[in-house]
Amino acid sequence: MKNTNDFLLHLAGGLSLLLAVLSLSCFAQTGNYEYDGLLYNEVVFLRGMESGSGARALALGGAYRALSDDLSGLYWNPAGLASVRRIEIALGISQAWTTDETRLGGFEVSNRLGRTRLNELGLVFPVPAYRGSLVFALGYQQVHGFDAFGTFQIQSADSTYQADELESGRLGLWSLGGAVDLSEMVSVGLAIRWWTGLDDYSWDETTEFDASTWNRFQQTIDEDYSGFNLLTGILLKPLGNVRLGATLETPLKLSVDQSYSDQIETLDGGVYGSDSFSENYGYHVSRPFRFGLGGAWLIHRVGISADVALNDWSQIYFSDNPPYLEQDEANQEIVRRLASKADYHLGLEYWLPFLEARLQAGYAYLSTPFDDNNTLGNKQVFSGGFGILLDPSLHLQTSASLSQWDRSIGGWDEDLKLTHLLVTLSYRF
Repeated sequence: MKNTNDFLLHLAGGLSLLLAVLSLSCFAQTGNYEYDGLLYNEVVFLRGMESGSGARALALGGAYRALSDDLSGLYWNPAGLASVRRIEIALGISQAWTTDETRLGGFEVSNRLGRTRLNELGLVFPVPAYRGSLVFALGYQQVHGFDAFGTFQIQSADSTYQADELESGRLGLWSLGGAVDLSEMVSVGLAIRWWTGLDDYSWDETTEFDASTWNRFQQTIDEDYSGFNLLTGILLKPLGNVRLGATLETPLKLSVDQSYSDQIETLDGGVYGSDSFSENYGYHVSRPFRFGLGGAWLIHRVGISADVALNDWSQIYFSDNPPYLEQDEANQEIVRRLASKADYHLGLEYWLPFLEARLQAGYAYLSTPFDDNNTLGNKQVFSGGFGILLDPSLHLQTSASLSQWDRSIGGWDEDLKLTHLLVTLSYRF
């Protein structure tokens, strides 16, 4: 891969422009590693947006660990499943639009990409019990998206540059979980989770000097993910209108199978040349323990919920060599550049009088994994939703959210926005 970089640098007429592009595309130049950009692209957990599962949970800004009384409890807190008293089948469909506003050298370009996804599908099955509750659940949930589209353009007196970037991918999990009431005030739950996903990335750039002199670089990176971990939770009900939840997620070790290919084409004074490169990689990256705490309080018709989630990003670990850095070097830079951070979630819910319906609003502040926010900014999420019981067995829940953050990798300054609509339909027998 380094030979390909040298060839590209030799052919490029605009050295500084190509260095920025190569940094964005994860290339390491000799003696000048863009570590933040490399880590961002090699550590799958840092990329995209992990939104979560379930329309009600997302409408409440993810402040759901003290509630979790539906299928989405497999993702938020399996102990909440103990509150389900009837067999439930749930289906969630989402529509998301990612907007990327890019700035470089005084040029600004805005792009938008839409994707329709399955958010969740599964079954919750309470087992008849003489005392307390015993509930099992099985489901699939897509919780993390990587979709992005960008067009980058620069014009100067002697050249025109344009690049198109397209990324489409997701990370989801199959979960088998259960919950039981230990007493009237204590419920516990456990979910066994198999993670799976993919990410397809393409980059196509062209620098044109005149009709007889130009160069073109095309790159594709396809990745497949798989991994396993556990989520355990506890739910406390010390008072009738107060609930407290806590979760512990065990480390997740993802296996990454990557297929990389690129092609370089040049026309220099009418003389055409080309070169190509392809290779397959396999490596493992691990995310450490994750902790979550939550509380919920019902005051008449108003419910208030709040969560905090702790992520020690500095403990992310490569157990073998990733494509662009050596294992030891990558792990050292993770410790140096990533930090332990907390995410904060707040939700409000109002039960409408004379109608089996609820209104929700939420806010989330997701701290950047980097030690500073120069590479990747903190994410803010504003959300709302509406749920209604259509008949005694059929419940419809909707949510809408707007997430925004900024990113600066390889010289590109980007403002990113994610608009996410989700509809969850659940039927209880």
